[in-house]
Amino acid sequence: MGNLKRWLKRWLQQKKPWTEHTYVALDVESSGLDPHSDQLLAVAWVVIKPPVIDYASGRYYLIKHDQTELKQSPVVHGLVSKDFIDPTEPVEVLRELAKVLKDNVLVCHYIRLDWGFLKQAAKQHGIKLEPLARFDTLAYEAQRLKRHQHHIARGELTLNACRTRYGLPEYNAHHAFSDAIACGELMLAQRYK
Repeated sequence: MGNLKRWLKRWLQQKKPWTEHTYVALDVESSGLDPHSDQLLAVAWVVIKPPVIDYASGRYYLIKHDQTELKQSPVVHGLVSKDFIDPTEPVEVLRELAKVLKDNVLVCHYIRLDWGFLKQAAKQHGIKLEPLARFDTLAYEAQRLKRHQHHIARGELTLNACRTRYGLPEYNAHHAFSDAIACGELMLAQRYK
């Protein structure tokens, strides 16, 4: 009976108007693109209660590893070894994130990558991440563009390119915190348009 009750509660929550949900805009930085072989290096998020982004709720964590493998991170994200002098244990970050995500909507730009790294890390540390739903700003924008044009050119779905179409300012890309905020702003622009 408990599972049915939980399912019904979640189903009813999902039926609410989108403006009545709480959203968690999130971004991760990693040493590569494969959640099974690359490392989660940084996680950042900010909570949104439409139409307001709660900047005070913002969090940014560098993740502790026994041996941090930066690979292309210095070039892509600007993360270097000295940034990891005082990193946070992944289990601490995941526990806090689990509380924030519980019954709220996860928002990412290309959710497959971010959610893949989060699921892998959560599995490794025995933590359950249970967002009510997931919203992908990249997928949303791709569908919108396909309805209005036949071809989507390379680079048209980057976070900054998507933001530009909505008149949003350019952010310093590839930093987890600024990307989380940029993603949250994009989601609001997409939904209110």
